[in-house]
Amino acid sequence: MKIKLNSIIKFSVTLAILLFLFWKVEFNAKGFEDTLRSVRPGYYLLSLLGVIAVLGIKSYRWRLLIRNEGSEYSAYKAFGAYMSSDAIGIVTPGRIGEIARLYYVRQDTPISFYSAFKTIVSDRIFDFTMLGWFGLSGMLFYFKTFGDYPGLYYALGILALFILGYVFVIQFLKVILKFNRVRRFPVIRFIYESFVAVTGKRALGMWAITIAAYFMYFGFSWFIMIALHLNPSYIDVVFIMSIMSLSTIIPLSVAGFGTREATLVLLFAYYGLASETAISFSLMHFTAFFLWGGLIGLVFWLLMPISLQQVKDDSKSIFLLFKPETK
Repeated sequence: MKIKLNSIIKFSVTLAILLFLFWKVEFNAKGFEDTLRSVRPGYYLLSLLGVIAVLGIKSYRWRLLIRNEGSEYSAYKAFGAYMSSDAIGIVTPGRIGEIARLYYVRQDTPISFYSAFKTIVSDRIFDFTMLGWFGLSGMLFYFKTFGDYPGLYYALGILALFILGYVFVIQFLKVILKFNRVRRFPVIRFIYESFVAVTGKRALGMWAITIAAYFMYFGFSWFIMIALHLNPSYIDVVFIMSIMSLSTIIPLSVAGFGTREATLVLLFAYYGLASETAISFSLMHFTAFFLWGGLIGLVFWLLMPISLQQVKDDSKSIFLLFKPETK
């Protein structure tokens, strides 16, 4: 019943956002049709390789995290688990599809639930750091918060703040974990260990992989813009895609519809581009990275079947981390 209510709310929010968007912006149906007709198919077909390349690189990073926990996981199964969880995430509330990777890796390795979940959280820390870095840099750049400086300057400044923030958070958690009362809460120790897993010498290679994955993601998104006869600078694409991705993290609507389009309309308007172009890009990007990626993930899901109920059960087990330990 809760899942049905959640789905109804999401559909309602999606519809409300889209209706409000089309009501407020000057949307021209003929212009939208002409924009789609003028698409350069060659560049768009190249963008379809993006989801395979990006998730393939990320799956290798996840394998390294698993290896650091003392287990080995094959490249094929790691990629299959990554693609399957991506597909499951599209059809499950709150994108709990990520939890599917818990099942896959624990099924084929002796890794514990705690360690397996830590690899997934650490894996997401890499992603959220990249999106947070460029997304925040972009927002400050667009609002000219510190003056009319190039976007690269904003990105470098926010990078310095992020590095200092990481050092502070890790040191703070390290200090408070010395207190017995704090050590009773497994979740605090878990957060500390998850952050430690993405720092230090062993994490340098994984950060390099993360940077490569996101620069490929931005590059393939750039191909979609070129397909629409747009020619933005690379840093513009980085800011646009990061802010758009952050806007769809909170599961307010179905597969990010509505929030993604509204964000892109605002960002494209900054460059003097029409709402028809923004919505065309949104649909093409969704098709290339979500729909196409979801179809590939579905194939892996059929080859490596997993019960959605198992995914939900695993997601409930996570809450045990928030239960204080008894003396």
